[in-house]
Amino acid sequence: MEPKKKKNSNRIVVIKLIGIIIYSAINIYLFYFLITLGFNPAIISILLLFIILVTIGFFLRSRKRKLYSRMFPQKKYVQIRKEQIKNQKDQNQEIKIPKAVNLELEYRKPLIDKCKYCGNIVPNFVKKCPFCNENINQ
Repeated sequence: MEPKKKKNSNRIVVIKLIGIIIYSAINIYLFYFLITLGFNPAIISILLLFIILVTIGFFLRSRKRKLYSRMFPQKKYVQIRKEQIKNQKDQNQEIKIPKAVNLELEYRKPLIDKCKYCGNIVPNFVKKCPFCNENINQ
């Protein structure tokens, strides 16, 4: 099977090279055509460079690699998880449902406080409000 793969890969490389040669010939022709019409060569060069950079990906991309599927192999995980759930149901075991977690807890002392009397913001280490001179109870 390896010789067939090499033949196919060589054929694909040859086809890509022929496509790039034809593509570059068309761009060179377009460059000279626009120069004969009287356009500025610097502007034409920038325009053609942009067109080349946008369209050259068709010749350089590889069909074997799928970056997204390699980064996020989600289908396999979902299939495995479904199989695990089916196995649990087959074994008449209860599926464990996670308990709800309350996320509205304060885990640490806030860095700034608001004065209860005047409403100004003060640091947490202040015992007396510098604006209204009232004690800040915490």
